[in-house]
Amino acid sequence: MNDQTSPEDAGPAHTILVRHSGLGGRSDGRTHYLVVVDGLEPGRRVELRESALRIGRTEPCELVLPDPGISRTHCRIENRFGEIVVTDLGSTNGTFVDGRKVAGTTRLPVDSTLQVGEQVLRHEFRDRKEIEDSRELDRDLEKARLYVQSMLPEPWSSGPILTEWMVLPSTQLGGDALGHHALDDQRYALYLVDVSGHGAGAAMHTVSVMNVLRHHALPRIDFGEPAEVLQGLNAMFDMDQHGGMYFTIWYGVYDTRSRMLRYSSGGHHPAFLVPPARSEAIPLHTRNMAVGTFPGYEFKSGEIEVPPDYALYLFSDGVFEIVTAEGNEWRLQEFLPLLLQPPAASMTEPRRLHEAVAKVSGRDGFDDDFSMLVARFQ
Repeated sequence: MNDQTSPEDAGPAHTILVRHSGLGGRSDGRTHYLVVVDGLEPGRRVELRESALRIGRTEPCELVLPDPGISRTHCRIENRFGEIVVTDLGSTNGTFVDGRKVAGTTRLPVDSTLQVGEQVLRHEFRDRKEIEDSRELDRDLEKARLYVQSMLPEPWSSGPILTEWMVLPSTQLGGDALGHHALDDQRYALYLVDVSGHGAGAAMHTVSVMNVLRHHALPRIDFGEPAEVLQGLNAMFDMDQHGGMYFTIWYGVYDTRSRMLRYSSGGHHPAFLVPPARSEAIPLHTRNMAVGTFPGYEFKSGEIEVPPDYALYLFSDGVFEIVTAEGNEWRLQEFLPLLLQPPAASMTEPRRLHEAVAKVSGRDGFDDDFSMLVARFQ
């Protein structure tokens, strides 16, 4: 099952209706905004100008949020002598500023959050040009995200290897991508790439690397030999020639006749092979430099025989490098026990693990991309 997260996964489409654009700007170019940080349309920004702005579930409110937890006319935003204030208009479920329920009228300071129903909006006071530049960056990030998304493979639901995967980009968009494809009638390649940095530049560098892997665009390289592949990539993507960007990679080739899995990791943590009984997680790792960091480096590979029904877990560091709800930093060793827990009948393995990590962190979104490929060998 393809478990990629997309806008459609979030549920039915919703519209935030803004009939009127609100409260006062300033001659120095700075203007007050409300930006949706959690809710129906994250990232949506509403400029506040001169007159009062009413928020509610239906018109005639100027800002309409079709959330059942919001009253028809929920609250009012006003500019009083240069300060933004919010007044609850007798709403059923209350209006909250930074988690505190509003009784009557209260200040809405810059950088504070306003919650109505399930919608959370932040008060910003920013330069108009800065906002336009931010919007342009957001558009570039979205284009890059869609480009990377278009390169992800269809999962294999039949054949000698069954796969399922999940790629959940962070808000900054990292440089993760994963793939698998047949090399010939008996050999199959599986790989995950993680480019350093975030943003459109990192994503487009990932696209370049993935195109090389998909189209075997390394001269005189046997793509069935993982160490050769990493050496070829290292020569092609020297960080000094690519804006200082480098990447980590795990690349493996499975031979269906011999049942041998050959692999090489360049600066990447291990992939793990897990038996059907989930009794252990066998690390598959080679001590190599990250790709692009050291010209002429000689990469090493390893190999292992894969019994039937064993599963390979290949993932990025964004899967386990989290901060727990209690403020503790997780590393790989804290994450590994989750691999050995029983599968969930109603969801894929990547989705099960994502929900488990989200529960530990206390949040759905992570600071880095969450990317995972699970391959089961028949």
